[in-house]
Parts: sequence; C-alpha cells; structure tokens
Amino acid sequence: MRLAAIVRSDDGRIYEGWLVVAAAACVVSLIAGFFFYGLGTFFTEFQEEFAWSAAATSVGFSLRSEVGGIAAPLVGWALDRYPPRHLLRIGLVTSAVGCLSLSYISRLWHFYAAMLLIALGNTASGGQVGQYVTATWFRKRRAFAMSVMTMGGALGGTFAFIIALAIDEFGWRPTLRVMAAILVVVAAVVGHKVRRRPDVHHQPLDGAGDRATRASDHEIPFGPALRSRAFLAINIATLFTDFVRVGFVVHVAAFVESDLGAGKGLAGAVLLIFSITSAPGRLVVGILGDRFQLRVVFALTMVPFIVGFAIMAVASSPWHAIVAVVVVSPGFGGSIPLRPAIYADYFGINTLGRIMGLGRLVSTTGGALGAFVLGRMVDLGDGDYSAGWWLAMGVAMITVPLALLAKPPIDLQRTHAAR
Repeated sequence: MRLAAIVRSDDGRIYEGWLVVAAAACVVSLIAGFFFYGLGTFFTEFQEEFAWSAAATSVGFSLRSEVGGIAAPLVGWALDRYPPRHLLRIGLVTSAVGCLSLSYISRLWHFYAAMLLIALGNTASGGQVGQYVTATWFRKRRAFAMSVMTMGGALGGTFAFIIALAIDEFGWRPTLRVMAAILVVVAAVVGHKVRRRPDVHHQPLDGAGDRATRASDHEIPFGPALRSRAFLAINIATLFTDFVRVGFVVHVAAFVESDLGAGKGLAGAVLLIFSITSAPGRLVVGILGDRFQLRVVFALTMVPFIVGFAIMAVASSPWHAIVAVVVVSPGFGGSIPLRPAIYADYFGINTLGRIMGLGRLVSTTGGALGAFVLGRMVDLGDGDYSAGWWLAMGVAMITVPLALLAKPPIDLQRTHAAR
C-alpha cells in the first residue's frame, strides 16, 4: 500500500515522473555497468597484452573521467535549452562508437582516443542527464527519486561480472563489440522516454498536491550561484569525494587480482558484490535526504569509506577485500544521489543543467586525480596498494568537515524567490 501511494498520482494513475525515472535508470545501469564498473575488468588485459604500466593505463581511465568532466558544462548548457532525450541518444551512439574503436586498439594513443569518445558519449547520456530530468519531476521526494534513479548504477555492477566472464570466455575484443551493439539498441528503444517535466502537466509535482506547486521556490541565476560560498563548498567536498570514489572503482579489481592473487572471475565478482551492496545505501540515503539536512547526510556517507580503506590497506586475502567492499559500498552508493539533490534544492531548476555541469567538471577532476595518483603509488610501490589505500582514507576523513561547511545560500534564495 505504501509503495502504491508513492508511485500513483492523485488521478489514480502511475505518476509519469516515476516512468521517466525508470527509463533513466535503465540507461544509467548500462553506462555504469559497461564503463564505470566494467572497464576496470579490462585493466589487466591492456597491461598484459601491451606491456603498459599501471600509471600509463590509469591515464586512459583518468582521461575518460576528465574529458567527460570538461564536456559536462557543455552538456549542462544543452540540457537547459534542448530536449534531454535527443542529447541522450547522441551520447549512447557516441559511446558505442568509442567502445567499438576500443576493440581495435594496438597502440597507447589508440586507447586514449577511444577513451575520449567514450568519455564524450557517457557524459551526454549518463547520470547527469538522468539526474537533471528527475529533478524536474520531483520536489518533496527529490532525494528519494534520485536514489531510485541511481539504483540503475547499482544494478549496473552485474554487467561487470558478466563482462569479466565474457573476457575469459571470448576475449576482450569481441566483448567490447557486443557492448557497442547493445548501446545502439538501448538508444533506439529507451532514449525517447527520458524527458523533462513540461511547464504544464496534467499531474501535480511529485504526483500529489497542488498542480501549481513549483519545482523550486527560488531560481538563483547562474552567475550569483557560481560565485556563492555554497557552490564553492559543495564542489570542494565533491572533488575530494570523487578522488576516493573513482580511485577505488578503477583499482579495486586490479588490486584483488594482482596484489591479492585472485583470478579474474573473483575480481569481477568483487565488483558485482560492490554494486549490489551499494543499493541499500542509495535508498536509505534518499529517504534520509528528504527528511534531514542534505549536507549532514552527505558527510555521513564518508564514514564507510574511512573504515573500508583501512581494511583494504592491511588486507592479505581476497576475502579481506570483499569485507572492505561491503563496508565501503553503502557510502559510495549513498553519496551519488545527494549532490544533484543539493544543487536543485540550493539553486533551483532553471540553471540546474549548467550548475550540475560545472560541478561534474570539478568532481571528475578529483576522480581523474584519484585514479592516477593511486596508479602512480602502485608503480612506486612495486605493485603494492597499501600506501594508496591509506592516502584514500585520509582524503575521505578530510571530506567530512568540508561537506558540513556546505550550507545553503539562504540570502540568495530570498533575493531570487520564484514569482
């Protein structure tokens, strides 16, 4: 009964916003599974076939993250002006071309060029688009809706396990070609359903209440929002957050396989466990985010990282890493829906695309640094990951007070109250 009350609108039908969330979750699941989780299973394949160092290989993953961040402001600008469904379809096809190109690489620059295409495609079709459209359909249940949408990312971890098995069975090049074909099919079947809420809609916001209710009581212009202390504080915190998040995801499979001596199947299973166990964290944090201050909930998501990295630093068995992954995953999953919810609550909807785009640029800079710095520390440590995990733990600890400092811009909200 409670679930029915949430998903149904006052007119007795399923609220269209939840259908948009479901479509966006499908796309996010694919992007996360193939590229955020799944590409990590190719890491050792590239090293072994081409004799690349961990640092050189990490640059490719960092390039994917950083180029995606650079493109994010442009994607955000487009989201504020054009139908998101068109942008999403273009992004999925571009990702497919990058994936296909990656299956034919033979030199390091080929690898970097393919990752560049993947980065551009992922940015135009991934979480940024899904988060944007979700924010336009919800207000009171925004954090929870964001968490449901990002559940696609949690389910995407299942693809990493399947990809790892496919690499063992068929090789990494054929696996990439099949991935490219799937992306094109999803673009054709699901892409048109991911759309923003029209200004006039037959169902009220959140599916319940007054039809005149706005998505935000304030609409802070882009310039003042960009110059605000709140924007600065949020983005410093997210830069540090993505340093540990992306560094962890890029290296955890390789750590389990090369440092702890596990096979590729178990390394892929670790990513599967990680993604599945992150799901409860997403839902719990979404519920808490609609009831308590978002910045406080955001700070709490760093605690599992601190504990999990300490376990990783002293791990001597693959099972130790599995325990650490289970500890880290709720914090990892919970941190994802909070940032777009904070942007929408703090600054409004009219310039949300651009604000999220700049925020993505900052956070992916942290992710690129995290992947590269941990990879470099592995090279300097002759394959040992311990120092890198201790560093990541320290960064996670610093993030807690930074998140607490990200208070809403009350004065700006009053000055730019929606009329």
